Amino acid sequence: MRPLLLLLSALAFVGCQNVPITGRSQFILVDESEVASLSAAEFSKMKKLPGDKRLAKVKEIGLKIVAAARRDDKAGVLPPSSKWEFAIIDDKSPNAFAMPGGKIGFNSGMFQYAPTDDDIAVILGHEVSHVICRHGSERVSQAMGVAIAAAVADEATKNSSSKTRSTWMAAVGIGAQYGILLPFSRGHESEADHLGLLFMARAGYDPAAAPLFWERFSKIGGTRPPEFLSTHPADSTRVKQLQGWLPEARAQMPKKP
Repeated sequence: MRPLLLLLSALAFVGCQNVPITGRSQFILVDESEVASLSAAEFSKMKKLPGDKRLAKVKEIGLKIVAAARRDDKAGVLPPSSKWEFAIIDDKSPNAFAMPGGKIGFNSGMFQYAPTDDDIAVILGHEVSHVICRHGSERVSQAMGVAIAAAVADEATKNSSSKTRSTWMAAVGIGAQYGILLPFSRGHESEADHLGLLFMARAGYDPAAAPLFWERFSKIGGTRPPEFLSTHPADSTRVKQLQGWLPEARAQMPKKP
């Protein structure tokens, strides 16, 4: 067991990074380029709508937000503007996503909830923030850390009864899910909301559109789990946080002549 503990300690030491603006310390064990390569392979398999006339608008707004975010990209995480790829995904579900390496998908079903440029900027600001914050690499690293913890528990209980081993492995799994993975996922979403609000404002879009967008989006049908069981903050939490960040975001807006 001792070698595994030493390995975990070494990886934690090597993996220290910091999020732009907030300065939050991160646990990252993987190279961003490796995750970007895997993401590009997945992105290439998705069914896209290259002829959709709305793609030009999504790309225009997205690149403005990328330019606004680059000021805080001290680690050089954001790809050059020419390397970003935006796509309308042939999917009627209301969703958008970002992948390391500058791949952003905007589902066709999202447009009915984002009729204005400001609304699209809310979504893309959030997605660009996921990239600059290296949330994808952080999630992969967390999964690796959980796997190492499971290996440590397995080694520590190898001479115990099968019931004891099962109990320990279940405890590791439940502890990781509810004590690490879900809270960090909610934290990532809030972090992307916060930075996205600043970037969209800096790019010239109205940050007040963000809480209004999420208020509308919260009315989409479907039962949502309690916040502590969810990968995302509750809608009410999200709106309240965004409203609290509005003064900071407005201070980022370009000065009118």
